[in-house]
Amino acid sequence: MKRALAIVALVIFALACSESEKPKPLSVKGEQLYTLKGKILSRSKSDNTLNIDHEAIPGFMEAMVMDYSVRGTTVDKLPPDGSTITAKLHVVSDAYWLTEVTKARK
Repeated sequence: MKRALAIVALVIFALACSESEKPKPLSVKGEQLYTLKGKILSRSKSDNTLNIDHEAIPGFMEAMVMDYSVRGTTVDKLPPDGSTITAKLHVVSDAYWLTEVTKARK
């Protein structure tokens, strides 16, 4: 009986872990999409976020420094800190994230 309970517990644990590791979608229904231009100041590999000093985003946000989650890749594969970048900023009522982060052309 104890063995059966242990197996059931392991299965539940494995399912819970696999749910939390599913990648989040790059795009969602009803999102607003903006172009972000800025400079990468730092990154957090554990959170997969970039700290960016960005220009004003017309019609949405003033220029500021913010942390942004990145979807579709890991931050260690993106341009190095200090790089000027462009990215797609996805915004919904309770979340925001970046995709298509690329080094800006001069």
